[in-house]
Amino acid sequence: MIQVCNLIKAYGDFVAVEDLSFDVQEGEIFAFLGPNGAGKTTTIKILTTLLKPTSGSVRLDARKRFGIVFQDPSLDDELTAYENMDFHGVLYKVPRKLRLERIESLLRLFELWDRRSDPVKQFSGGMKRRLEIARGLLHTPKIVFLDEPRSAWIPKPAISYGRTSRN
Repeated sequence: MIQVCNLIKAYGDFVAVEDLSFDVQEGEIFAFLGPNGAGKTTTIKILTTLLKPTSGSVRLDARKRFGIVFQDPSLDDELTAYENMDFHGVLYKVPRKLRLERIESLLRLFELWDRRSDPVKQFSGGMKRRLEIARGLLHTPKIVFLDEPRSAWIPKPAISYGRTSRN
C-alpha cells in the first residue's frame, strides 16, 4: 500500500527527515512515534503530496483513496457538524444517498449525532477532533493518515480494520 525508500526532506541546512525507508502492507496499522520535531508531520505531508521530498521515493497504491486528519484544526467553524460532513462528501463525490447514510453512521459512531445541527464553533476541542476523524472516514478511504490522533477523544473500537477483528 505504501513504499518509502531513502526519503529525505531538507530546508536549507536543516534536515527534517533523514534517509527514511519503510513499507506498509494492506491491512497493517503503522505509526510514527517520536518527539516533537522528529519529522512525523513532514513525512505525512510528503505521503499525502502536500510537500515534495528533497530526495528519495514515495509510492502509494494509486488505486486506493486516502483520508487525512490533520494535526491542526481544518473544520469550518461557521458550519454545523452535518454541513461540514456533507461538504466533504460533495468534494469527494460521494453519491448523495450513500453520503447521507455514511454521515449519520459516522456521527453516531463518534457520538456527535445529537449535535449534528450545532455550529462547530460551539464544540469543545475533543468534539472537533472527533468530527475531523469522522469526516476523514466519510469517503471510505483505503489509507487513513492521522496526524496526532490522540490529541483528543478516540471512540472505542467498533469496526474492523483490514486483518484486525474485534469482538
